[in-house]
Amino acid sequence: MLGLISGSEMDELRDEQGVSIGRAMAEIGFPPENYADAVRDDLDGFVELHIEQGRILFDEGLSLGIVDAITGLYRFRVTVEGRTDHAGTTPMDLRRDALQAAAHIAIEMTRIVEHAGRPAVITNGWWDVQPGAWNIVPGLVQFSVDLRHPDESTKQRLAAEVRERGEATAAEHGVSVAYEVVGDVLPKDMDANVRAELAAAASACNVNWIPMVSGAGHDSQVMATGVPTAMLFVPSVEGRSHSSAEFTTPEDAARGATVLAAALRRLAY
Repeated sequence: MLGLISGSEMDELRDEQGVSIGRAMAEIGFPPENYADAVRDDLDGFVELHIEQGRILFDEGLSLGIVDAITGLYRFRVTVEGRTDHAGTTPMDLRRDALQAAAHIAIEMTRIVEHAGRPAVITNGWWDVQPGAWNIVPGLVQFSVDLRHPDESTKQRLAAEVRERGEATAAEHGVSVAYEVVGDVLPKDMDANVRAELAAAASACNVNWIPMVSGAGHDSQVMATGVPTAMLFVPSVEGRSHSSAEFTTPEDAARGATVLAAALRRLAY
Protein backbone atom coordinates (compact mmCIF):
# COMPACT_ATOMS: atom_id res chain seq x y z
CA MET A 1 0.00 0.00 0.00
CA LEU A 2 3.04 2.27 0.27
CA GLY A 3 4.43 1.28 -3.13
CA LEU A 4 7.56 -0.27 -1.58
CA ILE A 5 7.52 -3.40 -3.76
CA SER A 6 8.55 -3.65 -7.41
CA GLY A 7 7.18 -5.90 -10.14
CA SER A 8 10.29 -8.08 -10.19
CA GLU A 9 9.95 -8.77 -6.48
CA MET A 10 6.61 -10.47 -7.07
CA ASP A 11 8.62 -13.50 -8.21
CA GLU A 12 11.92 -12.88 -6.42
CA LEU A 13 10.58 -12.66 -2.85
CA ARG A 14 9.75 -16.16 -1.62
CA ASP A 15 8.84 -17.78 1.69
CA GLU A 16 10.60 -20.73 3.31
CA GLN A 17 8.66 -23.14 1.08
CA GLY A 18 9.81 -21.31 -2.06
CA VAL A 19 6.40 -19.80 -2.79
CA SER A 20 6.64 -16.35 -4.36
CA ILE A 21 4.38 -13.41 -3.52
CA GLY A 22 2.97 -13.53 -7.04
CA ARG A 23 2.11 -17.23 -6.82
CA ALA A 24 0.52 -16.80 -3.39
CA MET A 25 -1.62 -13.97 -4.74
CA ALA A 26 -2.69 -15.99 -7.76
CA GLU A 27 -3.64 -18.99 -5.63
CA ILE A 28 -6.24 -16.95 -3.72
CA GLY A 29 -7.57 -15.07 -6.73
CA PHE A 30 -5.57 -11.82 -6.74
CA PRO A 31 -3.97 -11.12 -10.16
CA PRO A 32 -0.26 -10.52 -9.40
CA GLU A 33 0.06 -8.06 -12.28
CA ASN A 34 -2.33 -5.73 -10.46
CA TYR A 35 -0.11 -5.46 -7.35
CA ALA A 36 0.27 -1.68 -7.77
CA ASP A 37 -3.50 -1.20 -7.33
CA ALA A 38 -2.92 -1.53 -3.58
CA VAL A 39 -0.93 1.72 -3.39
CA ARG A 40 -2.72 4.40 -1.33
CA ASP A 41 -2.21 8.13 -1.75
CA ASP A 42 -5.12 9.28 0.43
CA LEU A 43 -3.66 8.69 3.91
CA ASP A 44 -3.21 11.74 6.13
CA GLY A 45 -1.79 9.89 9.11
CA PHE A 46 -1.21 6.55 10.82
CA VAL A 47 -1.44 5.90 14.56
CA GLU A 48 -0.59 2.59 16.22
CA LEU A 49 -1.51 1.49 19.74
CA HIS A 50 0.70 -1.34 21.03
CA ILE A 51 1.88 -2.97 24.21
CA GLU A 52 5.33 -1.77 25.22
CA GLN A 53 6.91 -5.26 25.12
CA GLY A 54 9.31 -4.00 27.80
CA ARG A 55 9.16 -3.07 31.48
CA ILE A 56 9.83 0.69 31.61
CA LEU A 57 6.17 1.74 31.98
CA PHE A 58 5.46 -1.13 34.36
CA ASP A 59 8.46 -0.41 36.59
CA GLU A 60 7.70 3.31 36.76
CA GLY A 61 3.98 2.82 37.36
CA LEU A 62 3.00 4.83 34.28
CA SER A 63 0.02 4.27 32.04
CA LEU A 64 1.17 5.45 28.63
CA GLY A 65 4.20 6.04 26.44
CA ILE A 66 4.35 8.21 23.32
CA VAL A 67 7.02 6.97 20.95
CA ASP A 68 9.63 9.44 19.71
CA ALA A 69 11.52 6.99 17.49
CA ILE A 70 11.65 3.33 16.50
CA THR A 71 15.03 1.67 16.78
CA GLY A 72 17.27 0.71 13.90
CA LEU A 73 18.28 -2.92 13.54
CA TYR A 74 21.58 -4.41 12.32
CA ARG A 75 21.81 -8.19 12.06
CA PHE A 76 24.71 -10.33 10.96
CA ARG A 77 25.84 -13.95 11.16
CA VAL A 78 29.26 -14.67 12.67
CA THR A 79 31.23 -17.71 11.47
CA VAL A 80 34.19 -18.79 13.61
CA GLU A 81 36.42 -21.52 12.21
CA GLY A 82 39.04 -23.35 14.24
CA ARG A 83 39.98 -27.02 14.12
CA THR A 84 38.27 -30.22 15.23
CA ASP A 85 40.37 -32.38 17.54
CA HIS A 86 39.89 -35.22 19.99
CA ALA A 87 38.59 -33.92 23.32
CA GLY A 88 40.72 -36.27 25.38
CA THR A 89 44.03 -36.29 23.57
CA THR A 90 44.43 -32.63 22.62
CA PRO A 91 46.05 -30.47 25.36
CA MET A 92 44.25 -27.22 26.12
CA ASP A 93 47.17 -25.07 24.98
CA LEU A 94 47.26 -26.75 21.57
CA ARG A 95 43.57 -26.33 20.73
CA ARG A 96 41.91 -24.01 18.22
CA ASP A 97 38.49 -24.35 19.83
CA ALA A 98 35.94 -22.46 17.74
CA LEU A 99 33.32 -22.45 20.49
CA GLN A 100 35.58 -20.98 23.16
CA ALA A 101 36.72 -18.30 20.71
CA ALA A 102 33.14 -17.55 19.66
CA ALA A 103 32.05 -17.24 23.30
CA HIS A 104 34.84 -14.73 23.97
CA ILE A 105 33.90 -12.79 20.82
CA ALA A 106 30.27 -12.59 21.97
CA ILE A 107 31.33 -11.43 25.44
CA GLU A 108 33.58 -8.71 24.00
CA MET A 109 30.80 -7.51 21.69
CA THR A 110 28.42 -7.35 24.64
CA ARG A 111 30.88 -5.30 26.70
CA ILE A 112 31.10 -2.69 23.95
CA VAL A 113 27.33 -2.26 23.82
CA GLU A 114 26.95 -2.31 27.60
CA HIS A 115 29.53 0.47 27.78
CA ALA A 116 27.50 2.50 25.26
CA GLY A 117 24.50 2.29 27.62
CA ARG A 118 20.80 2.61 26.99
CA PRO A 119 19.15 2.40 24.50
CA ALA A 120 21.86 0.34 22.75
CA VAL A 121 21.25 -3.43 22.93
CA ILE A 122 22.89 -6.54 21.47
CA THR A 123 21.69 -10.16 21.49
CA ASN A 124 23.29 -13.45 20.43
CA GLY A 125 20.19 -15.64 20.36
CA TRP A 126 21.09 -18.32 17.79
CA TRP A 127 24.08 -20.68 17.89
CA ASP A 128 25.17 -23.61 15.75
CA VAL A 129 28.14 -25.67 16.99
CA GLN A 130 29.80 -28.24 14.74
CA PRO A 131 30.36 -31.14 14.73
CA GLY A 132 28.28 -31.14 17.93
CA ALA A 133 29.76 -34.21 19.63
CA TRP A 134 30.72 -34.60 23.30
CA ASN A 135 34.21 -35.89 22.56
CA ILE A 136 35.23 -33.54 19.73
CA VAL A 137 36.67 -30.02 20.08
CA PRO A 138 34.29 -27.78 18.07
CA GLY A 139 35.82 -26.72 14.77
CA LEU A 140 33.07 -24.48 13.39
CA VAL A 141 30.61 -22.19 15.16
CA GLN A 142 28.04 -19.80 13.79
CA PHE A 143 26.02 -17.36 15.90
CA SER A 144 23.73 -14.42 15.37
CA VAL A 145 24.21 -10.77 16.30
CA ASP A 146 21.14 -8.56 16.72
CA LEU A 147 22.28 -4.97 17.36
CA ARG A 148 19.80 -2.13 17.86
CA HIS A 149 19.95 1.64 18.36
CA PRO A 150 17.54 4.46 17.42
CA ASP A 151 20.35 6.70 16.07
CA GLU A 152 21.70 5.49 12.73
CA SER A 153 25.21 6.90 13.10
CA THR A 154 25.55 5.33 16.55
CA LYS A 155 24.18 2.04 15.25
CA GLN A 156 26.75 1.93 12.46
CA ARG A 157 29.59 2.96 14.79
CA LEU A 158 28.73 0.20 17.25
CA ALA A 159 28.42 -2.31 14.41
CA ALA A 160 31.92 -1.43 13.23
CA GLU A 161 33.33 -1.59 16.75
CA VAL A 162 31.90 -5.03 17.56
CA ARG A 163 33.13 -6.44 14.26
CA GLU A 164 36.63 -5.05 14.83
CA ARG A 165 36.72 -6.43 18.37
CA GLY A 166 35.56 -9.78 17.05
CA GLU A 167 38.42 -9.91 14.55
CA ALA A 168 40.97 -9.03 17.24
CA THR A 169 39.57 -11.64 19.63
CA ALA A 170 39.60 -14.31 16.92
CA ALA A 171 43.26 -13.57 16.20
CA GLU A 172 44.09 -13.94 19.89
CA HIS A 173 42.53 -17.43 19.88
CA GLY A 174 44.12 -18.58 16.62
CA VAL A 175 40.85 -18.92 14.71
CA SER A 176 39.29 -17.16 11.74
CA VAL A 177 36.11 -15.11 11.82
CA ALA A 178 33.79 -13.97 9.02
CA TYR A 179 30.62 -11.89 9.00
CA GLU A 180 27.51 -12.04 6.82
CA VAL A 181 25.05 -9.12 7.08
CA VAL A 182 21.47 -10.39 6.92
CA GLY A 183 19.58 -7.21 7.79
CA ASP A 184 20.13 -3.47 8.17
CA VAL A 185 16.97 -1.54 9.03
CA LEU A 186 17.05 2.22 9.46
CA PRO A 187 15.64 3.77 12.63
CA LYS A 188 12.62 5.98 12.12
CA ASP A 189 11.55 9.15 13.92
CA MET A 190 7.84 9.57 14.53
CA ASP A 191 6.05 12.60 13.09
CA ALA A 192 6.24 15.60 15.43
CA ASN A 193 2.73 16.87 14.62
CA VAL A 194 1.05 13.50 15.16
CA ARG A 195 3.01 13.02 18.39
CA ALA A 196 1.80 16.43 19.57
CA GLU A 197 -1.81 15.39 18.97
CA LEU A 198 -1.25 12.19 20.95
CA ALA A 199 0.19 14.20 23.83
CA ALA A 200 -2.74 16.62 23.75
CA ALA A 201 -5.20 13.72 23.71
CA ALA A 202 -3.48 12.09 26.70
CA SER A 203 -3.63 15.36 28.64
CA ALA A 204 -7.31 15.79 27.77
CA CYS A 205 -7.95 12.27 29.10
CA ASN A 206 -5.91 12.97 32.28
CA VAL A 207 -3.47 10.18 31.46
CA ASN A 208 0.16 10.60 32.50
CA TRP A 209 2.67 9.69 29.78
CA ILE A 210 6.39 9.72 29.02
CA PRO A 211 8.31 9.95 25.73
CA MET A 212 9.83 6.61 24.73
CA VAL A 213 12.02 4.90 22.17
CA SER A 214 10.68 1.67 20.74
CA GLY A 215 13.29 -1.07 20.91
CA ALA A 216 11.14 -3.36 18.76
CA GLY A 217 10.19 -2.95 15.14
CA HIS A 218 6.55 -2.19 14.31
CA ASP A 219 4.20 -1.59 11.39
CA SER A 220 4.69 2.12 12.12
CA GLN A 221 8.36 1.85 11.10
CA VAL A 222 7.23 0.97 7.57
CA MET A 223 4.21 3.28 7.46
CA ALA A 224 6.38 6.23 8.52
CA THR A 225 8.30 5.98 5.23
CA GLY A 226 5.30 7.49 3.45
CA VAL A 227 2.70 8.66 5.98
CA PRO A 228 2.89 10.93 9.07
CA THR A 229 3.01 8.33 11.84
CA ALA A 230 3.16 8.02 15.63
CA MET A 231 2.70 5.35 18.30
CA LEU A 232 1.21 4.83 21.74
CA PHE A 233 2.49 2.24 24.24
CA VAL A 234 0.57 0.72 27.14
CA PRO A 235 2.34 -1.27 29.89
CA SER A 236 3.31 -4.94 29.68
CA VAL A 237 3.12 -6.58 33.09
CA GLU A 238 6.70 -7.30 34.23
CA GLY A 239 7.81 -6.38 30.72
CA ARG A 240 6.91 -9.80 29.35
CA SER A 241 6.46 -10.20 25.59
CA HIS A 242 6.79 -12.94 22.98
CA SER A 243 5.92 -15.30 25.80
CA SER A 244 2.88 -17.10 27.19
CA ALA A 245 3.30 -14.82 30.22
CA GLU A 246 2.62 -11.70 28.11
CA PHE A 247 -0.19 -9.66 29.70
CA THR A 248 -1.59 -6.14 29.76
CA THR A 249 -4.37 -5.33 32.21
CA PRO A 250 -7.81 -4.52 30.82
CA GLU A 251 -7.59 -1.15 32.58
CA ASP A 252 -4.36 -0.22 30.81
CA ALA A 253 -5.67 -1.48 27.48
CA ALA A 254 -8.86 0.58 27.88
CA ARG A 255 -6.84 3.65 28.89
CA GLY A 256 -4.72 3.35 25.76
CA ALA A 257 -7.78 2.86 23.55
CA THR A 258 -9.41 5.94 25.09
CA VAL A 259 -6.39 8.10 24.29
CA LEU A 260 -6.23 6.61 20.80
CA ALA A 261 -9.86 7.49 20.16
CA ALA A 262 -9.35 11.03 21.45
CA ALA A 263 -6.27 11.44 19.28
CA LEU A 264 -8.02 10.16 16.16
CA ARG A 265 -10.85 12.64 16.76
CA ARG A 266 -8.36 15.49 17.08
CA LEU A 267 -6.57 14.42 13.90
CA ALA A 268 -9.83 14.04 11.99
CA TYR A 269 -11.60 17.21 13.10
